[in-house]
Amino acid sequence: MKIFKHPLHVMLIHFPTALLPMDLVLSYLFYRTGNESFGAAGYYCLIGGVVLGLLSGIVGFIDLVNIKDRTVMAAALVHGGINLTAILIFSVFAYKEWNLYPQIEMPSITIMTVKLISIIFIFVGNYLGGKLIFKHHIAIEP
Repeated sequence: MKIFKHPLHVMLIHFPTALLPMDLVLSYLFYRTGNESFGAAGYYCLIGGVVLGLLSGIVGFIDLVNIKDRTVMAAALVHGGINLTAILIFSVFAYKEWNLYPQIEMPSITIMTVKLISIIFIFVGNYLGGKLIFKHHIAIEP
């Protein structure tokens, strides 16, 4: 899917890739300092990252159905599956925090560890997405 001849999925994916790790950093700072400003900023990063991650996933799925090559389709499914798993995990955290808002709850070490693992998933999934773009020219002109 393109807008003004530019791949929309490629444009959108940068936001959750930046916002979700920033949520982890801000959650850690909130945990270490107790300053609720870090918690509030992390909350907004989390919500923005999840919303734009889900939107990016929808646009990526539209690109996926247009892939003809089965090998490339398999690679795209792995890429999408990894990223969707991470976004769904972050969606659970976002839902929990959304229900508590405006009260900001201090994150636990367990939550931050799960966020860290999910961010690693996102980076691996994005690496695979980069291979789809640069090696197989998905959504771009060669």
